[in-house]
Amino acid sequence: MSIYLTPELEQFIQNQVANGKYASTEEVIIAGIKLLEERERIYQGRFEGLKLLNMGKL
Repeated sequence: MSIYLTPELEQFIQNQVANGKYASTEEVIIAGIKLLEERERIYQGRFEGLKLLNMGKL
């Protein structure tokens, strides 16, 4: 898989590595994807809760 990043995103990733927060650019990308996965799980849980609330089950 290949991806295109804007120069700003490339710079951000390079800064994360240069500052020692991550060992490689791959680690930065993986951390970002994991955060996105977590956010999606949270949103899905909230959505399910709202559906139950609307159905009168909460």
